[in-house]
Amino acid sequence: MQFSCNQDTFSKYLNIVSRVVSSKPGLPILNNVKFDTSKGKLLMTATDLEIGITTWIGADIKSEGSITVPAKQLAEFINSIPNEKVDIKLDGQSFAVKTTNNSAQFHTIPVEDYPEIAKVNKEKPLLKINNEDLVKAINRVAFAAATDDIKPVLAGILVEIEGSKINFVGTDGLRLSRQSIELEVNSESNKSLLIPVKAMQELSFIISEIIEGDDKIDVYIIENRNQILFRVGNVDLVSRLIDGDFPEYRQIIPTGFKTQCILNRSEFLDSLKVTNIIARTVLGNKLILDINSKENSMTMSASQSDVGSNRSVFKGEISGDDVKIAFSSRLLSDVLSHLDQEDIIFECSESVKPGVFRVKDDESFIHLVMPMML
Repeated sequence: MQFSCNQDTFSKYLNIVSRVVSSKPGLPILNNVKFDTSKGKLLMTATDLEIGITTWIGADIKSEGSITVPAKQLAEFINSIPNEKVDIKLDGQSFAVKTTNNSAQFHTIPVEDYPEIAKVNKEKPLLKINNEDLVKAINRVAFAAATDDIKPVLAGILVEIEGSKINFVGTDGLRLSRQSIELEVNSESNKSLLIPVKAMQELSFIISEIIEGDDKIDVYIIENRNQILFRVGNVDLVSRLIDGDFPEYRQIIPTGFKTQCILNRSEFLDSLKVTNIIARTVLGNKLILDINSKENSMTMSASQSDVGSNRSVFKGEISGDDVKIAFSSRLLSDVLSHLDQEDIIFECSESVKPGVFRVKDDESFIHLVMPMML
């Protein structure tokens, strides 16, 4: 194997694939990125057995071959050298990288034991999604999913495909986020899929790195392997699908409210930051919202016996009943930080029922936060 390519392109795509390489894999070969050279292209592949990423770049191929190389160390070296031509040659079992003033040799492992990554060629995609809509959905939903594997179904994002509409839903049991998006062309079929949140976060990163304009993301289902494949330009991300039943979330979404607050997101977040100075020392990061409709004000307060107490007040357009309700400051901060609009709506009914966040003039999003005991 021998080829040459540009440092900037090589670095960009090597960084994308190497992100899924595990820091402590059970198999040494999973530390590595796989290289294949053929027909004027350099194909790079990495996997942690749950997520696989394959991409290609144009290269000057002098001789073809396949090998695997330590991903993290190679990426760090390529990122550190100047933007110039990079010459690479497989010399025995050594992967030799050379530029004008820098060189390195990396030990390799033959490709025979490298896991196979699913591919699609001439298959028709299940659907095409606008890249901006997809990134928005992931950003508004992924943070609400569980970060541990105690309940694997909660560490995934539910994707409900229904004709021209897709619902993305995430929950960890304390909160729930749902974002709906409209497709320009109906899906080939209706499906309900549970995708690991890590895979969706990697997908969002890939889109932000390489997509410009209104390019569409192709989505394929690989039925015989229970996997999903997203094609983003010249990058394919493959992920396993999670087996199991996602909670029946629709029944917990309130159908009405007794109090509605139209608020400025930044002002809410600023008051939250002030109150969190005390709230973060309280068990569960508990704070109290005291909503006064006559004064159009929301008072946020926290108290800790051995630290002190504080409060912050901000205004809004408030209608309905006065109410006092407690939440985790961390959960409130999370949802406010992941919204990209300033005019938001907060709705609630009683101190024991979920608080609801919406975006003004946007029916596609809803976020529920479970309250704490007063």
